[in-house]
Amino acid sequence: MNITSLKKWLHKYPEDIPQLFLIGGTVRDMLLNLPPKDIDLTCKGARDIAYNLANYRNASIVPMEKKPHTPCYRIVDRADSRNYIDIAEIRGETIYDDLMQRDFTINAIAVEVNRDGSLAGTLDPLNGSQDIRHNIIKSVRHDAFISDPLRILRAFRFSAVLNFDIEPSTLNQVKESVDLLKTVSGERIFSELLLILGTANSALFINQMDQFGILEVIFPEISAMKGCTQNAFHHKDVWGHSLLTMANCEGIIVEGVGRNNTQSLTKLAALLHDIGKPACREVNPDTGRITFYGHDEKGAGLMDVIAERLRMSNRDRDFLKLLIAEHLHVLSLAKHGVKPATKMRWFRKMKDDAIPSLIVAMADVKSTLGPDSSTEERENFLRWSKETVKDYYEVIKKRLERRELITGRDLIALGMEPGPEMGRILEQIRSAQDTGEVNSSEEALALARELLSE
Repeated sequence: MNITSLKKWLHKYPEDIPQLFLIGGTVRDMLLNLPPKDIDLTCKGARDIAYNLANYRNASIVPMEKKPHTPCYRIVDRADSRNYIDIAEIRGETIYDDLMQRDFTINAIAVEVNRDGSLAGTLDPLNGSQDIRHNIIKSVRHDAFISDPLRILRAFRFSAVLNFDIEPSTLNQVKESVDLLKTVSGERIFSELLLILGTANSALFINQMDQFGILEVIFPEISAMKGCTQNAFHHKDVWGHSLLTMANCEGIIVEGVGRNNTQSLTKLAALLHDIGKPACREVNPDTGRITFYGHDEKGAGLMDVIAERLRMSNRDRDFLKLLIAEHLHVLSLAKHGVKPATKMRWFRKMKDDAIPSLIVAMADVKSTLGPDSSTEERENFLRWSKETVKDYYEVIKKRLERRELITGRDLIALGMEPGPEMGRILEQIRSAQDTGEVNSSEEALALARELLSE
């Protein structure tokens, strides 16, 4: 987004317009010498100005909900959807009223826009530019979190994204207001959480949020994880182990793991992978041994509850459930003697999601440092995992993407009737193809004849 495009939008616009102001994150990013993500404008009569400007420029217009209870309109160039500006109704009677209703001082700076789209004077009544220079997150006023509790998460998001410190009085406001997060819609909370998890050092901020009780408001299920002791393979309780697993996951994860938000969701899966343990904890009365049988399935079930509360998309929910349900299965695949066909069936089910699943398992193993945990076994698993990831991209993925060597029509030509048995034979042939036992249609047909004769 280039701020110079504002001149093109306003160039030779024939109508009278009220005073426009660049506002919020646009100005903050400019002062940080960062390219603004959006061009945010505010003025009186925003709706009329937006529609008139859109008509004049033959642009499309999209009503937005960028701020609760604040009308906002996005004007989009029909020829280039990346070229757009946002115009919001000014909050209050003056620009100063608007700035005093913002969340943080770094976002409470305005720049006057001239009639031709050039920039004029800067309005900074709260010294936000000074806080930007000093890398400080400071709330605009003492009740900033009461008017919109989501700002609690936004404080940590800006801290994580900009590498700024939240100043002490603002942290005190967080502490006093944290329960108000319960009144915020789940989708707004989840959106901010993904942005925090999407930063390179999110584990630090997740730990800080935990210290202020924020995570227990978002995930009340973790209360039972705190103080839930484990067997001697672990050196921390369930929650301490989960936090460490997420931190190790962040250390392993790399750019380009998959679709949008995959990295953020993978970290979240690492954080919640043992969420089912408290409900499955049992102690053998004879040996005192602690077990958590079935906690993977229980955790996947709890993920359904969390996904509903946070209004996740079905796709995000299914991805998180899959990683939680599979985090023990990965460990079993690494054991000596596992057949190649078993491994390939797992990869066929998981596809590209196998990689984040492997990353969570690696992080889990790295975080298991109790007295009964073997350094050699940890290192062997990590080595196997790295080799398996490499093998997936170099060999396995290509095999899985190959078309079937034969189909049901070929089996019918051999005299077989359609039915469940046909499906079973095709599955066996596909498995043989995946493992490289058959590599041509002729070899697949020969195997089919052998299976039919049996």
